Amino acid sequence: VSAVVDPAKPIYLQIDALPVRGAADAKVTIVEFSDYECPFCSRVEPTMDELLKAYPNDVRVAFVNHPLGFHKNAMPAAKAAVAAFKQGKFWEMHAKMFANQSALGIEDLKKYATEVGLDAAALEKALNENKYAEAVKKDVAAAGAVGISGTPSFVINGKLLIGAQPIDAFKKEIDAAL
Repeated sequence: VSAVVDPAKPIYLQIDALPVRGAADAKVTIVEFSDYECPFCSRVEPTMDELLKAYPNDVRVAFVNHPLGFHKNAMPAAKAAVAAFKQGKFWEMHAKMFANQSALGIEDLKKYATEVGLDAAALEKALNENKYAEAVKKDVAAAGAVGISGTPSFVINGKLLIGAQPIDAFKKEIDAAL
């Protein structure tokens, strides 16, 4: 069973406003659609790290929030991720939330914000005022527009790869793109 969905119809995504790590001029872009409370999303994070190490000049990863409705803390965590991105500490907060996936309540998020060097008061204010709800809704809409309903899902140079796949599934797509 192939996890790549319809390679004849490439998916094009705009990543300019997303958090991105890896080589700016990479030949391969992986767009990751993820939920901070999803255990499968957490399991694939080390794979993303490994891919960036294995292809330091050829791969970059962009992140899209896709909080699922049945995860009660996924939306606040996604908003905290946007707040961290606005403060220049996205990847630090991202790692902290995945490392503490079972503790993503508001008090936890404020604690993590302080630990990664964010302005925790600004984060709390943003969460209380629902400041980044529209940004997260935009991410969710982008996922829906390309047919993504679950997490984790990935678009690798236009090809959809669904689920927490083994690293070899990613490498196969990356190598084919290169």
